[in-house]
Amino acid sequence: MLESHYNTVIIGAGPAGLMAAVEAYNPKHSIVLLEKMHKTGIKLRISGKGRCNITNEEGLQSFLNRFGKKGRFLKYAFSQFFNHDLLKYLNEMGVPTKLERGGRYFCESDRATDIAVAFEKKLSELKIPIAMKAHVTGLYKNDEGRFVIEVQHGGRQVLVQADQVCITSGGLGYPATGSTGEGYSMAQSFGHTIVDTAPSLVPVLTAGDIAKRIQGLSLRNVSVSIWDENKKVTELFGEMMFMRKGISGPIILTLSEILVNMLGSRQEVNIKIDLKPALDHKKLDLRLLREIAENKKQTFRTMLKSLLPLKMIDLFIDLLKIDAEKPLHQITAEERKRLRMLLKEFPMQVIGHDSYDRAIVTSGGISLKEINPITMESGLSSNLFLAGEVIDVNGETGGYNLTSSWSTGFLAGRSMRNNKLGVERYLEN
Repeated sequence: MLESHYNTVIIGAGPAGLMAAVEAYNPKHSIVLLEKMHKTGIKLRISGKGRCNITNEEGLQSFLNRFGKKGRFLKYAFSQFFNHDLLKYLNEMGVPTKLERGGRYFCESDRATDIAVAFEKKLSELKIPIAMKAHVTGLYKNDEGRFVIEVQHGGRQVLVQADQVCITSGGLGYPATGSTGEGYSMAQSFGHTIVDTAPSLVPVLTAGDIAKRIQGLSLRNVSVSIWDENKKVTELFGEMMFMRKGISGPIILTLSEILVNMLGSRQEVNIKIDLKPALDHKKLDLRLLREIAENKKQTFRTMLKSLLPLKMIDLFIDLLKIDAEKPLHQITAEERKRLRMLLKEFPMQVIGHDSYDRAIVTSGGISLKEINPITMESGLSSNLFLAGEVIDVNGETGGYNLTSSWSTGFLAGRSMRNNKLGVERYLEN
C-alpha cells in the first residue's frame, strides 16, 4: 500500500530507475520506486536476446564518441560511474560478468533477469519498496512546492506527495515492456522541451526481394555506406544480417538513426555493401584475374563459391546475368568488371524502418540543455531529476546505451541522496 508522502519518488524501474533507487538510499529519507508493469526491468530482461549486453570495454573518449555530439553531456556522469565501476558493482551484488567479442560484457549466466533480481534483492535489503502496477497518470507541484503524483494503483486513484522526484520511465522503444513515453509529458508539464523522437537502433526495410531471398544470412567484416545522390554520407564496418523485409545487425542498427532521419525527407535512401573491404578495386581485380587464370576450366558458379556465402551465389548469378556454367576462360573483361562492382558496391534501397515495437532505443527526448549534467537535476524545476532513456541521449549498439542509463541513474540517485529534504529543508527556511 502506498503512503501519502515520501521524501523521494522514482518513476520507472528500468536500469536507470533501479540504479537511482539504490543510490538514493539515505536513512533519513523515505523512498519508493513506482513501476507500472508487473515486474521490474522488463526491457532489461529481454535485452541482448535475454543475455543483456551490460556495457563495453572501450575507454572513455571512444565511448563518448559513440554518442556523437551528445556524448559531451555524459562526460561527468561517466567520470563518476563508468564501465568497470558498473562491473564491480554487479559483481558485488552477486552477478558475475564475462567479456566477449567486440569488447562487450554480458552476464556470466547469460541471463539478463539475474541483474533485475539482484537489484530487487538490494532494494529489499535497504528496505526501499517497489510498488508494482503503479501507473503514474499525473505529476505537478502544489502551492507548497511539493510534488503531487497521481497514481493508479490497486484499482484506485492515489495521490502521493514527494519532496523530490526522479523520472526514469524510458523512451518509446518496445512499448510492450512499458516504454510508452509518458515521462515526456510529465517533463513537459514543468516546461521541458522534448526533442523530436524517432525509433533508433531499429531494423530498416529495403526495396525488392533481395533481403527475402537471402533472409537469415549474416555477414561479418563488411562495410556499409550510406549515399546521398553521388555523395557518401558515412560508412561503417562490422556485422549485418538479412531479414524477410530488410536488414539488421550491429552496423545497420547503428546507421539506422541517420537512415531514419534521411527517410523523413524522401521516399528512399541508397546504401552500398562492400563485401570485400580488405581489397580495393585494383587488388580485387587482380584476385579475380588470378582465379580465372588458375582455374580456366571451372565454371562461374564454382568461382563464386570462393568469393561469397552459399546463400548469395544464385542471387549474384541472377543479378549479373552470367551463365552459371560458363567456363572461366570465357568470362569477358566487362563481366569481370560487373562482378567486381557488385562485390564492392552491392546496392540496396532503404524504403522504411521498423516501428518503435522493434526499436532498441529512442532518438530524441528531454532536451539536454535543460538538465544539469553534474546532478541530473532539471534546470527548470528544483528537486526534479531525469535519467535514462527519457533524456535526449542515444548511442550505438554494443552496451553503450545501457551504460548511459546506469551512469545517469547513478548520478541522479547520488544527488537525491545528498539533497536536504522534508523537515531538514523546512527547518532551515
